[in-house]
Amino acid sequence: MKVIAKSVCVLLLSSTSAFAGGFELQTLNTASLYEEGNYGAFSFAKINSNLSGSGVDQQKVKTLKDQSIANAELKFETDKLDIGLVSFRSGAIQMSGDNNPGGNFAPSINANLNSIALLAKYSLGQNIDLIAGAKHNSLSAFNLTSLYGSYDISAKSNVSYVAGVAYSIPEIALRAEILLQPGSEISTTGAFIGSAGLGNATGSVQANLKTPQTITLNFQTGIAEGTLITGSIHHAKWGAAQTTATVETGVPQLNQAAKVSSEFGDTTRYSVGLGRKFSDTLSGSLSYSYEAGGGAKSDSVFTMSNGSRALSVGVKYSLESFDVSFGASRTTFGDVTVKDVLVYSGNTATTFGVKVSTKF
Repeated sequence: MKVIAKSVCVLLLSSTSAFAGGFELQTLNTASLYEEGNYGAFSFAKINSNLSGSGVDQQKVKTLKDQSIANAELKFETDKLDIGLVSFRSGAIQMSGDNNPGGNFAPSINANLNSIALLAKYSLGQNIDLIAGAKHNSLSAFNLTSLYGSYDISAKSNVSYVAGVAYSIPEIALRAEILLQPGSEISTTGAFIGSAGLGNATGSVQANLKTPQTITLNFQTGIAEGTLITGSIHHAKWGAAQTTATVETGVPQLNQAAKVSSEFGDTTRYSVGLGRKFSDTLSGSLSYSYEAGGGAKSDSVFTMSNGSRALSVGVKYSLESFDVSFGASRTTFGDVTVKDVLVYSGNTATTFGVKVSTKF
């Protein structure tokens, strides 16, 4: 029995900078490599945050910023080799703490890491494909404001790599894929201005941002005519990928106090989904994902939750020359207390997305 269902675009986006395990926002999506023929797509998503933290004053401050994200995919097919280009926002720390020692003392920061991946999929035959590629990772210039002062960080970029293997049985829509992405590091510089209470001392900043080694298992298979089940496991070694910013002002006490250092821990995210083709033009999907946190307490001011759970739905409408997909996701964040004072409780985020794709 040949299964004719195909997975539906569900934009599973959540601001994982709010999780205990790092600042990853979107993961590399290789699905376009498996589309038949030449393929192009553009998607847009909006994250609406309802994530707030309160300190001693009990006043809630919206700490996770709303975000907008645009992605593009392009894929060309040859006999045995498929070439793809994918752009996505691989990382973000978007926070709006009010730096109030008696309230929400979380920092304010607007850092984005955007990636473009050039991928190749080569068929070995016997339903086995090899995947290889390179990613250009671009850290935007950003500002971080903390209790100690303002850090203006310069833009910088680097290149990292992707390797993988996939096994498929097209007749039953089965595909199992493993992707490995080694860790990488971006080192940049910036300027520092101390807060008024510290005499507005000025100096330089050395910032180092590390991304983790990740291993991702993606799986799908048909379970009935027009019905597909999907799943993924994504493990990121954040424990070995910390972000630091050291300050040099000529005032040793201020240098030590103003040093920024993350306390990320390894994370694993599990996802499972169901796709259903209702007609030649309409299909839909439902999925659930879970990521454990690092515990109910944290000493890192970049922590805004203790893990997360997300429920997502999507629909795809197929027209003669292109497809349009709509997705929505509701993320619930686990409660966490930072430095025994700042409390994040009962927080959520909602994401809406649209994707237009075509074959040519």
